[in-house]
Amino acid sequence: MVSGMRDAGRGGQRGFLMVSALLLLLVTGLLTLTLARKWEHEDRLVKERDLLFIGAQFRSALAGYAIATPAGMQEQPAKLEDLLRDRRGTREMQHLRKMFLDPMTGKADWVVVRSARGGIVGVHSRAEGKPFKRDGLWPVELQFANAKRYSDWVFAPSMWLSEATRPPVAKQTSPQAE
Repeated sequence: MVSGMRDAGRGGQRGFLMVSALLLLLVTGLLTLTLARKWEHEDRLVKERDLLFIGAQFRSALAGYAIATPAGMQEQPAKLEDLLRDRRGTREMQHLRKMFLDPMTGKADWVVVRSARGGIVGVHSRAEGKPFKRDGLWPVELQFANAKRYSDWVFAPSMWLSEATRPPVAKQTSPQAE
């Protein structure tokens, strides 16, 4: 009878170990899920910061292109590549140091915004995600505070902001289509 009680005790220990292992597995899974969500959130914040930086580079390049325009020439580039190699004057100029990838899509698939004259007045991302950043924006970015998606963040020099309102999707072109 004593040996039967010992066997019953061992069975209870095995059950306790099994429940403990399952509980440990559950807690580990929940922690992993929480960390994955946090990392995803952090990754998106970094991409947002990069998008704002790159957008500022495009804004500055478009303004520089306009300022460097020789008399009688178009002050808005026909294609984004013109910001890399501006051959309109007596010497070649570079307003944008490289063609940046959109950090939200991972591609150089910027949507260009054109003026009524056909020149590029701004760019924006194709990304449709909802932005996190609502405050702490620079004065030139205040119009982004109420944006519903990243593609609403149009990066244009302040002199062309009124022209850089997004046209219907059918009129938007990517630099690859040019």
